[in-house]
Amino acid sequence: MNAKDQQKVLEAGFTIIRADFTNLRIKEKTIHSIDGWCTFEKGFASKAAVIRRMKALLTDSQIIED
Repeated sequence: MNAKDQQKVLEAGFTIIRADFTNLRIKEKTIHSIDGWCTFEKGFASKAAVIRRMKALLTDSQIIED
């Protein structure tokens, strides 16, 4: 998904999330932070914990993964 596609999705009311396994956090992009990624959640103990939380977040119909 390129930046133009992301902007269209954000304007439609969605939140885009992305896992950052290097820093063990989940980043988000919303209509309020179109210019860059912000930390959504951090402090995970492992990569598996990030994956579990991502799966839980993706059950919300307004959240999509990049």
